Amino acid sequence: MTEISAWLAAFAEDQRRPEEVARWAASTADAILADGEVDVADLRPLILQAVEQHWYAFLDRITLPEAPFELVPSAQAVALEAARRHIGLPLLLKVYQRAQEASWDFAVQVVQQAPDDLDHEALLVWFWTKANAWFGSSVEQSVLIHQAETNRIRQRGDARRFEIVSEALDTRSVSPAELSAALAGHPVNIPGHVALVAHALTADSIEQLEPALTAVTRRAGHVRSVLVRPGGRDVWAWLALGELPDAVTDSGIDAGIDPAAVRVTIGVGGSGLDGFVAAHLDAQAAQRVALAPGRHEPVTAYDDVAALVLVSHDPDAAERFTRTTLRGLADPSQSRLRETVREVLTSAETADRIAERLGVHKNTIRYRVAQAERLLGRPLRERAGDLLLALDYHDTFLVSTTVKMHRNS
Repeated sequence: MTEISAWLAAFAEDQRRPEEVARWAASTADAILADGEVDVADLRPLILQAVEQHWYAFLDRITLPEAPFELVPSAQAVALEAARRHIGLPLLLKVYQRAQEASWDFAVQVVQQAPDDLDHEALLVWFWTKANAWFGSSVEQSVLIHQAETNRIRQRGDARRFEIVSEALDTRSVSPAELSAALAGHPVNIPGHVALVAHALTADSIEQLEPALTAVTRRAGHVRSVLVRPGGRDVWAWLALGELPDAVTDSGIDAGIDPAAVRVTIGVGGSGLDGFVAAHLDAQAAQRVALAPGRHEPVTAYDDVAALVLVSHDPDAAERFTRTTLRGLADPSQSRLRETVREVLTSAETADRIAERLGVHKNTIRYRVAQAERLLGRPLRERAGDLLLALDYHDTFLVSTTVKMHRNS
């Protein structure tokens, strides 16, 4: 009976003949590119070379002692070229799948033509086991090379994009055309810009930044957007919109964003480069409010908190203004009174309707208003604008401080 090892040695020697290798490489490349689904026809010379090197290396495994697997150089080149052409992993894996199918068909034919006294079943198992291990190792290393190169290209692109955008934001010395080119054609000379800044509250939530931005932009409909990754816990975005749709800041958006993980701020600017810059600066400025202790909203638009942003630039003066304006209403025990005052000042409804909405009797509303006026030392609607701004600042920036002071007293 013919020994498998002896037959394999003879098979390997025969298959190393250049004409046999060329035939095998051509038929395998044809199988990979057969129906056009794997659209890398211009890579055929490189694929041919990779198949040849794979085949020589595999044949070496038949007669030489086992050695640590090393991906052949041309296969490494295929993985690198795929990444550089932005060909995704599914297509690269399809290349290996087609090659594996061709190898299996070839192995079946070889076994069928082997001597009758050879254990065909054992030989087929040998080919199956060795080929599967070979392809598994090849795919694993090719994926690692592809991912590493993809990340390198992305980081290089991100760094260059961030460099251009930073120059535009800091000095406005970048032309609109240059900025647009760096942002993959994002329009700069448009009537209006919308900028977003997403911030991760923890390092673990950084991966949620881009999904959060997607959740916001989805509310604007099918609109062109561009991302810039400055590093750290922020991701920036710009939308090609002439105005800010109400849907972008719809309170219902919190269904897609966890405010304990990510906060998104929005700024709106005018036309051209100046508008591009102004929108981003407003979105960044709104972070001062969005990240304040008393704030828990997932999305904050600058236009909704502009006054708070401005007064928060001088925290000491803002706190003095707030405590002087609120007087006794700033006491932590008066949270219900502050809520009622806000409802009365911001609603056009009658006291009866406000009471119904708050779930209390209408006389309770009147009583709370009287209490608030007594603590303020003036009528509720006197300096109503100052009072509302003080309430906003208190509940956004001072609520935790006030509670802590109350506990320590």
